[in-house]
Amino acid sequence: MSILRIFKEHRGAQRRHRVAQRNLCESLRHLCETLCNKKLLALVIIFLLANVGTAVQAQPAAGIVSAEGQVVPTEQIALAFQTGGTVETVFVAEGDRVQAGDPLLQLDPAAAELGLQQAQARLATAQSGLLAAQNEQGLAETAVATAQSRLEVAQANLALVEAGAQPEQITAAESRVAAAEAAVTQAIGSRDAALDIVDESDILAAEAAVAAAQAEVQALEEAYQEILDSCFDTPDGEVCPLYGPVEEQTRQQLDAARLNQSAAQAALEALQNGATPAQRQAANAQVGVAQANLAIAQAQLDLLQAGATPEQIRLAEVAVEQAQVGVQQAEVRIEQAVARVAVAETAVSLAETGVESAELALERTFLRAAFDGTVVSVALSAGELAAPGFPALTLANFGAWQIETTDLTELDVALVAAGAPVTVRVDALPDAELSGVVTAVAIVPNVARGDVVYTVTIDLQETADLPLRWGMTAFVDIAIQ
Repeated sequence: MSILRIFKEHRGAQRRHRVAQRNLCESLRHLCETLCNKKLLALVIIFLLANVGTAVQAQPAAGIVSAEGQVVPTEQIALAFQTGGTVETVFVAEGDRVQAGDPLLQLDPAAAELGLQQAQARLATAQSGLLAAQNEQGLAETAVATAQSRLEVAQANLALVEAGAQPEQITAAESRVAAAEAAVTQAIGSRDAALDIVDESDILAAEAAVAAAQAEVQALEEAYQEILDSCFDTPDGEVCPLYGPVEEQTRQQLDAARLNQSAAQAALEALQNGATPAQRQAANAQVGVAQANLAIAQAQLDLLQAGATPEQIRLAEVAVEQAQVGVQQAEVRIEQAVARVAVAETAVSLAETGVESAELALERTFLRAAFDGTVVSVALSAGELAAPGFPALTLANFGAWQIETTDLTELDVALVAAGAPVTVRVDALPDAELSGVVTAVAIVPNVARGDVVYTVTIDLQETADLPLRWGMTAFVDIAIQ
């Protein structure tokens, strides 16, 4: 047997010796409190302590591995921020009970909130771009329908020119002319009604919004100027007492107010200018279609009445060719509009992702409870700088307890298996004998007082009524097979 193994077996025997001494002393103390006086108790303990070592070493407990440990809560965690920053608010104190998800600490959220506002503004811009692209696609689809209608009319007109006129065709052509004239009148009325989309109340409201935005910009400019005017010269140089957070916040508010003023002015000018080019184009397109139909109907009637000439036939053929080119051009515009819609949709998706990222960054300024429990310690105060990953708060659930061994050596750990029953005694509670079960055996060792030791985790049963505290010393007897 090697010297190292003999030394480790000796240390294990010493540990069993200490446990046996403690158990024997407790038993004698209870016995002598009943049957003996204190002097006799002291003599008996001294005698037995002098001789118990040999007995323990000679007759170690069979089927038992003994070890020391400490009481720890089943759930415990050291919480840390994912990002660094200055602590703005501490919501809890040591000893507070919290629920899972409750805010515990918060970093200064100014930068994250500004980032969220900017991301939301980018999303609004992207959504506006998508709406405009979708409107353009709708107009392109209308243009294709119009071009196809013109092609069909040109083809029909060519057929009529080539076939010659019939009395009933002339009568039908006259009816088409009358119907086309009525359609033109109706399209003009619809266009005029569609373009009259702004009333006086809308303009007044927009002007009021511009005035309010201007007033806000003026007030912030005056406030910012006061900050700039607060600077004064000293022998050591210029001193600006209001520079720093006050100046930065005022400047950001002024920039935002100027953007708001520009947006309000643009909205007013849009109302004053009336319908947008897209709205005018859509409204005029219907009139154009009706007028084209009227011209075609009249031309058809004239051709029928006068009879076709070679030149007229050629003109009708040219009209068909031009209508075909118009259809092709309209289809190209649809493809381009569809591509712009796809690009705009991608921009909206990216902007939405940016908003989600900004919301996550704002949420990361909070440190929240991972489970229901009690705040054990708070390492930071308001105004202190928190480093990412640095433990800021310790949270534990004292509803259930465990024992973690501290001196179980490599000679004994091989005998311990998960599920083994355990008898536990706590130094602070000498009258209580607890039951437990091994739930985990560490794979990686530690070094304690020169020994290679392994941590064994033991779940305690029925401890609700005991005044256990984190870190109490415990002695365990683990059953082995």
